[in-house]
Amino acid sequence: MVDRKLIVKYSSYTNSIVFPDRVSAGLLPDFAAAVKTWQSRKPENAVIFDFSSVRKAFANGMLGIIAIVTELRRQGTAIVIKLPKQSDALRFFFTTSWAHLLDPTLRDHYRHNNKHFVQHFGSFEEIPPIINHFMEIIMGHIQMPGDVLAALEWSITEICDNVINHAESKTGGFLQVIAYPQNDLVAFTVADAGKGILRSLREGFPELSNDLDAIKEAIKAGVTRNKDAGQGNGLAGTSRITVMTGGSLNILTGSGRLLLQQDKQTPTTFAGIREFEGTCISGQIVMSHDFSMVEALSFGPVPYEPYSIVDVKYQKQDEDTLYIKMAEQVEGAGTRAAGRALRIKVINLLIAKPNYPIRIDWQDINVVASSFADEFLGKLFVELGKKKFEALVQNSNLTEVVEHIINKAITERSATG
Repeated sequence: MVDRKLIVKYSSYTNSIVFPDRVSAGLLPDFAAAVKTWQSRKPENAVIFDFSSVRKAFANGMLGIIAIVTELRRQGTAIVIKLPKQSDALRFFFTTSWAHLLDPTLRDHYRHNNKHFVQHFGSFEEIPPIINHFMEIIMGHIQMPGDVLAALEWSITEICDNVINHAESKTGGFLQVIAYPQNDLVAFTVADAGKGILRSLREGFPELSNDLDAIKEAIKAGVTRNKDAGQGNGLAGTSRITVMTGGSLNILTGSGRLLLQQDKQTPTTFAGIREFEGTCISGQIVMSHDFSMVEALSFGPVPYEPYSIVDVKYQKQDEDTLYIKMAEQVEGAGTRAAGRALRIKVINLLIAKPNYPIRIDWQDINVVASSFADEFLGKLFVELGKKKFEALVQNSNLTEVVEHIINKAITERSATG
């Protein structure tokens, strides 16, 4: 039985679309129905999107809502946003940037958090820097096996590329990636208000009759509306990656939804006016040490070779060496939190390229906080051990002051363990 407290509703009395206390992917069909009900009334006043009762919200629901709200604004719809009253929920709406994406007038009021804010994209050229930014942030917050790191980057790149390539969304797409170290997984969501998977695939498969069948077809390797537009392995590869790591993939478009998990597929068809006009794809990738990127993406006779941000940005050309320039690290060198993020990033680099030494270039860094040095190199020394640390970690261009602070941090940390 459906809990009516979890349903999005349209209130004709207040001309409001009212959200329940919990927002997730499951309510997107009811949200779509509420929008269509409001549109059928043809009210003259601005419609209100009322999140005031929301206490918990997730990207897999919010990004679909944001995509539709953005499209309605593009069409000239006047929209008023009521933000959550509960303080934690309100803060999260601002730190994720959901608030200003729902209401652009709030742009000057928000302070986003790099760990989980949303990025909007509208062209192929915008995707690489956005993906690189997310990967930099994620690498500083959770340790990842090398294949999992490459798989995450490949998946979100492919899904974002599909938005520009196939969705024909006039407002582009929205991407959010969040690391959950306590659960040993990374979650991502990509949403758009485009034409949906069925209308896109029908160009190459006119026999498709419903959204659910279109989703099932789209997750097959090599299925695409047009080979000139791509090889058709984006959703197929992403579904294999998420499931093979022990995670899941949820695909919602039109009147269909397919949840993919290990040894299980859960299809759902929505009746009536509950058709979501766009596509929302959300996945979870687990930090599995048994996962093989080659196995996941080897669709044909040619084996896939994992390639990631590590190869592009951190490996020195023509050398079996990693390189990191401290002056380019967005977290800086002044806090313990920044030190922790950089230590995790360095560990991820060493995991991705086993036995490759990493050269840390301190040029233009004149001073660092003792807490930063302890959290970064002091704890890294203990974690790797003296022999491995000295073999793999090479500091260069150190000022006398910075070298003294680092040596002191390593000495004190190694003494306490």
